[in-house]
Amino acid sequence: MIPEPQRTYLLELFTALGPVADGMTLAGGQAARFWVATPRATRDLDFVLDVTYLRRYKARIAPILAGLGYAPVDTARNFQFEKLVPNSSEVMRIEFLAPAEFGRKNQIRVNVQEGIHGRACTGGSIVLTETDQHEIEGVLPDGTPATARIRVTRPHALTMLKLIALDERYRNIRGAPHGEHDRQEARIHTGDVVAVMSAQRDLHQFRERFAAQFREGLELRNRAYQIIRDYFGERSAPGVVLYSEALVRDRAADSVRDLDSELRRAQRLVSFLLPDVRS
Repeated sequence: MIPEPQRTYLLELFTALGPVADGMTLAGGQAARFWVATPRATRDLDFVLDVTYLRRYKARIAPILAGLGYAPVDTARNFQFEKLVPNSSEVMRIEFLAPAEFGRKNQIRVNVQEGIHGRACTGGSIVLTETDQHEIEGVLPDGTPATARIRVTRPHALTMLKLIALDERYRNIRGAPHGEHDRQEARIHTGDVVAVMSAQRDLHQFRERFAAQFREGLELRNRAYQIIRDYFGERSAPGVVLYSEALVRDRAADSVRDLDSELRRAQRLVSFLLPDVRS
């Protein structure tokens, strides 16, 4: 589950937002915490926004964030917000994403409300339908007990998002100045895919749900499967190489008795999602 201090400030945020929070679905590394026993450390809170719901809702998110002490991040203004946690070096960072089809073509931003943008997210509409509600308990910053119900991305939808993000980061579509950062992000996404799939008790059911989420989205379905083939189709594929780099970089390789066997396992695991792979 979500650790401290992120849990306290997530409760603070959702308490302040009230019904507006119904238009937000938790994604990213914090969502993986609901499915993975030993998730990677992450501080960011990533939300996919229900644009239709939030555009018609009278309450405004931007002034609520400002009232809680959040300010827009200069380099990602209006879709990333952060604030310092009092009496600590911790920084709370919130990032908003929104289904790409609500934005203009080739634009990174989706205008959701005044002062609130979402980073255009391919597959975001699927995420909004593939969610489960979870109850979070804890305390507010002043010590008051609090609970909140939060929508969390289901593991097969989170895997889809991570595969698309992996491809975009690895291809370094933002250009050479972001090369090393994008490769590190690609490593993170690869590790998350393997971790989420490793946590599944029934891989056959997971594969069925992964395929079913696309429904009429044939183009996105084909793209997701092509990413799996390109990045995990064989032992030397880029996704396996990135996973190896992630294990070494995070020193997780030290706890793996046979690194080569672990890489073969990861390659077979992700490839199992392909419809033409036999069990």
